[in-house]
Amino acid sequence: MPKVWTREAELLVEEVLDRQAAEVDRTGTIPPEHFDELGRRGFYGFLLSEGMTPDILIDTVSTVLSGCLATGFVWAQHLGAVRAVAFTDNAALRDRYLPAMTSGAYRCGVSYAGARTTPTLFAERTDKGFVLDGTAPFVTGWGHISGLATSVRVREAAGESVVTLLIPLDEVDGLTPTPIPLIAANASATVRLAFEQTVVDDSRVIATTPVGEFRSSREGVADWINGALPLGVLAGCIRELKEHGVDVTAYEAQYASLRARFAPALGNADATYTLRADIAHAAVAAAAAAVVAAGSRAVVIQATPERLMRQATFALVCTTRDPIKTALLSRLTPDAG
Repeated sequence: MPKVWTREAELLVEEVLDRQAAEVDRTGTIPPEHFDELGRRGFYGFLLSEGMTPDILIDTVSTVLSGCLATGFVWAQHLGAVRAVAFTDNAALRDRYLPAMTSGAYRCGVSYAGARTTPTLFAERTDKGFVLDGTAPFVTGWGHISGLATSVRVREAAGESVVTLLIPLDEVDGLTPTPIPLIAANASATVRLAFEQTVVDDSRVIATTPVGEFRSSREGVADWINGALPLGVLAGCIRELKEHGVDVTAYEAQYASLRARFAPALGNADATYTLRADIAHAAVAAAAAAVVAAGSRAVVIQATPERLMRQATFALVCTTRDPIKTALLSRLTPDAG
């Protein structure tokens, strides 16, 4: 019988993640058991499950993120790598890595630093493979991941392209991580990763794509799925308001309305930008309400409402590109009258 992934995610939150979220935030460390549980319950490969739909995907990812943002943030990066490897034309790479990736035995992060409008990571094609130089500004899960699905900009006589590589972190040289302290999900172990003459074999190529094609195809899906993060934060805020005896009818109605807009927005950039801005705005308002409901207790560092306020702030800018930023600023600007 197929798993009901949304219910499985709720159980994971109830039994593990939500119970330990405060301690993860306090210590800045994710217990290894969190990753073990994600694997034991099948969440590393759930994306490829039979019958997967956009609705199931969003509900599952946002639910996990609502339980422990740091754990969910690391896990969500891995899903991007799973999707890339699952649909690569490089059958040898897929056969070698995908089984371990879907079980959680081989966990990965992602970086799209070579696919940006202003790229920061470049590669030269040589007889040794690809030689990488530059930086990946944000790599999440350092110390928890074995591989990195990385997009790099390659300049050749025929023009520029984006090559996506699966880099085995323990098999390459020239990597220097610098920890980045975050206001929320700090336990996700996010680093700035410098590459210096890092050689990656040709056999690690996931895909080679023209720059414009890669950017347009990635941004549409990525902007959409990344909306699960503020949605998860909003769900966590609503749970906290219930704990304080607040009537959450209006919040739940707002959540349901926002959630219903996800599937129709897939593939529609403007609808996605508007939806992302509306969710992030709603999460900040709900977090503020949780602070007010808790009263003076909320000003204590690492109190749950204080943590949710930081998470909502984080969600305002995490994976937020200029069109979403513009839409959010319009919602935060006071009326002239």
